[in-house]
Amino acid sequence: MPCNIHGCGYEVHIHNNLPQNSPQLELHCASGDEELGYNYPAVGTDFNWSFCAEPTTLYFCHFWWNGKDLRFDVFNNNQYCVDDGGYYFPDNVIYSCQWQVQADGFYLGYYDLCSGQLVLQKYLDW
Repeated sequence: MPCNIHGCGYEVHIHNNLPQNSPQLELHCASGDEELGYNYPAVGTDFNWSFCAEPTTLYFCHFWWNGKDLRFDVFNNNQYCVDDGGYYFPDNVIYSCQWQVQADGFYLGYYDLCSGQLVLQKYLDW
């Protein structure tokens, strides 16, 4: 998925899979070069963006929900989305990082090209 001669095109999706009628999810995402602002995705929707990645590209997000807050990198690795993503992904390059926010924590995943299914594994607790 080429973007230009210097980097490849990537996507990050943050899906709100919290319970219906729960407090509003708030998130703020940015990189050193790009401010994505504060976002409030409704349950069942996602906030997403695309970008050209270089070896030093890093995006982080800060999440607030139900009195909890957590900040972590959602992209810092051109092969596995995050440095420890190799534990979650097959041994190939992932161009679409799929994050899912749930009441028990954060899940990282990818779409399996053979089945078309979203494959998720728990990444962090709240």
